[in-house]
Amino acid sequence: MQVKSFFANVLHIENAVLNRKLADISGELQLSKGDFLIREGEKQTQFIFLLEGILRGFFLDAGGREITDCFGFACGTPGMSCFVDNEPSPISIEAVTECKLLCLPSNQLKRLMTENSDLLWIYNEFLQAALRAHWEIKTMVCQHTAMERYQWFLNTYPGLIDKVSNKHIASFLGMTPVTLSRLRRVIREQTSSNNRHICISETDGS
Repeated sequence: MQVKSFFANVLHIENAVLNRKLADISGELQLSKGDFLIREGEKQTQFIFLLEGILRGFFLDAGGREITDCFGFACGTPGMSCFVDNEPSPISIEAVTECKLLCLPSNQLKRLMTENSDLLWIYNEFLQAALRAHWEIKTMVCQHTAMERYQWFLNTYPGLIDKVSNKHIASFLGMTPVTLSRLRRVIREQTSSNNRHICISETDGS
């Protein structure tokens, strides 16, 4: 995807002059699987958008175990651990697959925000979306059953179940990998049973 096309088609910025200014300060970054975009405690000085691939944010618990906090997979997802410039990152972000990212220096982006209210509005929209996603995840993990959490993941993160390790997904959903494997088996068996029922019904009706 061309940089200008990204701003126009993904961020829906219609101002051609602003698109050109954003493209002028943008650069692309390639990450291989397992590379870190940022480590916990580092300061993030760029505003980053995911173009291709899957990112995972995680932190360490008191025992040193990785706790998956979030996934990014859709084009246009901010690859940000914190929306406040120059604050130490509370999490680490790594590439689950090969990733292509678009990077804009925060200081230059903030200067453009002071010049263009549309850009400031988009930034506020990202803040609100991040807050909604945060509380959706916390509510789901704390208030729903393991099966409900798993089905929510399948609907909210389509296709990731086959691209991300069970360990990371289980950590994200607040369950053990053993529980996740059991849920996956239950869903497969239910799907297989339903398919057999459909085949039998079609045969009986012929």
